[in-house]
Amino acid sequence: MKKLPETISNQFIELFLTLDKAMDDLKMTSAEACLIGDFPQVTTINASCQKLQAFKADIKATLNNFDSNYKVWPEQKISFPQKSKCRPLKKHGFYRIKVGDKIIEETTIVEAFVKALQVFGLDRIASLNKTLTAAPLLTKTPTNGYQRVRHCDGWYIVIHVNRVSAVKVLEEIGKDLNIPVNFEFIAR
Repeated sequence: MKKLPETISNQFIELFLTLDKAMDDLKMTSAEACLIGDFPQVTTINASCQKLQAFKADIKATLNNFDSNYKVWPEQKISFPQKSKCRPLKKHGFYRIKVGDKIIEETTIVEAFVKALQVFGLDRIASLNKTLTAAPLLTKTPTNGYQRVRHCDGWYIVIHVNRVSAVKVLEEIGKDLNIPVNFEFIAR
């Protein structure tokens, strides 16, 4: 831990703002007392203002020297487990999607998803205004953000899917367009 937590830093920022506001109020009161001619009150107020400034400077110095004044735990290196070379990276098999009377077979869910969308008709799907991971499923221009997209037939398709989300979206589209959709994974 080299820095203060964000909540503590925010509290110190609020403290500094409050001290600045208090000093401004004292300066205004001092100016009013000066106009009235109450000079003993002016000197008292100026002394209070200087004490607040010194207090604020002490707090800032303490914060700036936080790392050197307190023992800091050494940072531990974060290590991630190594992938086993014996473990397969993906299941061997393929995805079969039946859209109406057309059958699509692909080895990856993304390829099967995109081809199924093409069978439905990208223009027809665009009129449904479907979203996937808080982004439009189909757009004419690429979306800015973390979503992966694929350009296909003049459309940008969000391909940030897994098996569960792909099945859900395809079933919703099939229901909306009255086209039956069957989805299965065939292991080899």
